Amino acid sequence: MDDAEAARIPAAARARLDSLRAHGGASFTSDLSTDEFLLVRRAGFRPLSQVMGSCFYNVGWQWMPGSTGYRTWGMTYEQGQTVELDTQTEAWNEARGRAVARLAEEAKHVGADAVVGVRIRRGAYDWAAGLIEFVAVGTAVSADRYELGSEPVLSNLTGQEFVALFEHGYWPVGLVAATTVGYVMTGWRQQTGVAGLFSGRQNQELTDFTRGVYDTRAQTMSRVNRQAHELQAHGIIGVEIQHEQREYERDAGGVKYTDLVVTMHVVGTAIVELEQRGKPPVYIALPLNEEPR
Repeated sequence: MDDAEAARIPAAARARLDSLRAHGGASFTSDLSTDEFLLVRRAGFRPLSQVMGSCFYNVGWQWMPGSTGYRTWGMTYEQGQTVELDTQTEAWNEARGRAVARLAEEAKHVGADAVVGVRIRRGAYDWAAGLIEFVAVGTAVSADRYELGSEPVLSNLTGQEFVALFEHGYWPVGLVAATTVGYVMTGWRQQTGVAGLFSGRQNQELTDFTRGVYDTRAQTMSRVNRQAHELQAHGIIGVEIQHEQREYERDAGGVKYTDLVVTMHVVGTAIVELEQRGKPPVYIALPLNEEPR
């Protein structure tokens, strides 16, 4: 499936947005608060419509690291290290990318210059193993005073933050987001410390798990920073970091190890500093459903 097809929105939603644009946005819906709405209008932006994008996605089969020194595709995995679960990582990033692309497509159909307050909700369901969902929702706005280009810019900033950013000489150039799923293999030392005699009676750090969370976060931030670089951004603001973890039992030659699967999600808004305050920003808009590998 190419980018254009992945970003397609249902015909009914397309017709509603086209009708709204044809009538000049005489009436609109948004999730802006009263204060946010008034600030957005004062800054010369007009709310057009609430826009959204959604994607249900099935996660394919994932190889799980096995015993010490297990070799696959020319790589050797050792206990105590963090291995990225590439199939699961790719599924999260692709699903979110499609949801965000559809939100951007709705914004484009309604004639928006930007989408503020983008919130991305995700879900996984016990009744459908391997099924994940992303829903992206925000408020599309247009600029009354400025020519901002043909592609709407997305941000997770609130209406107040969006206006404050603009009034202080900065402009968002896109939403950046990434997910990494890391498999943290318990080493012999940590396993012995946890399972050994009297181990439950003393405080101790599980250093393999600590390091694994840091490694997974670093990989996720690397993806986000790469996206910001592609957008030629000067920085990222509004960064939100969330993570989940679950235990995974591994049998290594008859010895039971308790490993950890860490899923790290990061989202933020890439920004640039305007050369002259009050002038319309110039930016390069790249497809938002392209996720770095």
